[in-house]
Amino acid sequence: MSGPAVDVISRFGAVEDDQRYTRLVELFADDAVYYDPFFGPQRGKDAIADFMGEMEKFVPGSGARFDSWESVGDVDCGWAKWLMVAPNAAGEEVPVPGQSLYRLRDGLVTRVVDYLDPQAYQRLRGDEARTPDLAGAAGALRDESAGGGAALDLVHRFWEIQESKRYTDLAELFTDDAVFADVVAGTFEGKEAVTGFLAEAERKLAGTESHFELVDAAGDDTVAWSQWIYKLPGGDVPGWTLHRVRDGRFTLDEDYFDTVLAATLPRD
Repeated sequence: MSGPAVDVISRFGAVEDDQRYTRLVELFADDAVYYDPFFGPQRGKDAIADFMGEMEKFVPGSGARFDSWESVGDVDCGWAKWLMVAPNAAGEEVPVPGQSLYRLRDGLVTRVVDYLDPQAYQRLRGDEARTPDLAGAAGALRDESAGGGAALDLVHRFWEIQESKRYTDLAELFTDDAVFADVVAGTFEGKEAVTGFLAEAERKLAGTESHFELVDAAGDDTVAWSQWIYKLPGGDVPGWTLHRVRDGRFTLDEDYFDTVLAATLPRD
């Protein structure tokens, strides 16, 4: 997949070769916002430049590196998957999966949010580790000037159906070769497997108060992402999804959420 977004996102991955993060500053619009799960939002190009300067010291000093960078993008929307690999207290390298969501305008980044796996991060830093603020990312990507496309239309259709808890009906939005991945339930390949997973989700949630609410979404014609909240009786769990689209149907729906927080909350 090629286009302005994937080219720019690939440059974020390439900078990990030498970890000179200040080289990324030129990729941002003047009014850009960058959200880091530990340091919060950096608003404006000057603040982002200062933050990247600090990262040039902090990341190499911590012994961390970023591997397995995958860039996906269209024109004004994209996402990336990566592994942060760093040593734990015993000096053993621990991989921590992460994802980044992007908005662009005129070839420049206007919004970025970084997420990482909280369970893997606990294995890296231990129970006393500073907790990444994944909930704070919700809504940080909003941009009233953002455009849209067929992929964004499909995401909104998905949420119209999901809000009624008719999960089985969602199956018609997927291609025959689609992949649906859930951070806990696993990966389901092909429309038949996806349909089975959605039917089970409908059965489990029927008659409960638990439900999902869309916070924000972006998409062009072939790529999209969404941010959402899983509303439980005991509290809210932030989640996010990576999408690929072909001919108006999902080929990929990859869901993530704050599994550490979810484990602490009571259910229906």
